[in-house]
Amino acid sequence: MQSIVVFVYAAEYGRDNDILYGFAVGGYAVAECFCVICSVAVRFTTYCTAAAHNKDGKQLIEKCGRLSSSVGRRANAYQIISDAKIAIGLEILPHTTHILSINLYGKMIAKETLPVSFEASAAYFSKLKKAVKNFCQINHHKAESILGIGLGVQGLISPDGSELTYGKILDCTGMSIDLFSDAFHVPCKFVHDAECACTSELWENPDITDATYISLGYHLGGAIIVDGQLLTGATGKSGTFEHMTLVPNGLDCYCGRKGCAECYCSGNSLLSDCDNLDEFFSRKATGDPSCLAKWDEYLRHLSILINNLHMVLEHTVILGGHVTPYFTEEDMEHIRSCVAERSTFDDDTSYIIPGKCRTDTVATGAALPFIKDFIEGIYLI
Repeated sequence: MQSIVVFVYAAEYGRDNDILYGFAVGGYAVAECFCVICSVAVRFTTYCTAAAHNKDGKQLIEKCGRLSSSVGRRANAYQIISDAKIAIGLEILPHTTHILSINLYGKMIAKETLPVSFEASAAYFSKLKKAVKNFCQINHHKAESILGIGLGVQGLISPDGSELTYGKILDCTGMSIDLFSDAFHVPCKFVHDAECACTSELWENPDITDATYISLGYHLGGAIIVDGQLLTGATGKSGTFEHMTLVPNGLDCYCGRKGCAECYCSGNSLLSDCDNLDEFFSRKATGDPSCLAKWDEYLRHLSILINNLHMVLEHTVILGGHVTPYFTEEDMEHIRSCVAERSTFDDDTSYIIPGKCRTDTVATGAALPFIKDFIEGIYLI
């Protein structure tokens, strides 16, 4: 784990001196702090005032101006150099793979989509490794600046991210990260796609404490947030809402069971007559009777799932994934109304909200853990 030493001066209100503080940098130039001196609440703003370097000598913090002040001397303001370190994230889908890079602020630097169909084979991963190397070369991402590479996949992952323990969608159960990581000298790991999407949501909305995240992707998924952290369970199965029975003896699921929520609330459940979600919602917008009926059925089943989950976990329910960007406010109100009708105890369904992250959530969320670990590894005195 690399470390950074940062000294922070704080201009105390009403006094013309500097106080040395240790400040946990989370990608921000300014931290709003509160302290109590002699029972008086004093608000002050802290600024980083010492350069920080990697062990490779590359500077991580730069001066970004001076602070205006009515008392005492003006302090220098410092900020983290956003691209001093980066992380790479991939979203692996059956017929395409998305690659992107993010900086220390979690913002996307570059993105590329590969029209390559997935295979759990050395030949596929050979193409993928070459594509990632080309992506890094084109975008001038030097090896020493890359913190790690995360591969977001549709399946359950071992705790260390090294193996697909359940991968029926991509037919890749047992697949090892070694097929990919042998070409790179940085940490590489698999990450469950729904957890990736939830991680992106947590990054954009750090005030979330307890929530149920429903990933309405082409395949259904989910995640549980407790005390601001993902709850994965002993073997990583917590949050697999897609295989909760929604309709007993209902439609066949890819898992081999019948009536799973996957069959009724996934994006694929809308596509019996359409090739993709754009086509479905375009036809729905023109008033296509088949699409309108299917959408109404979709929202009805989704409301059942939401109500059931909320009965178990009385949390905020966040709707994310590929389908959510197509939701209108009317759709959200319809969902809330349907849930209220089913609720046993009250009709307040304001806890159902759309996610803030609408695009590239899986690939971004696959990269973010490396950024988060790096930031948390900064030591201050």
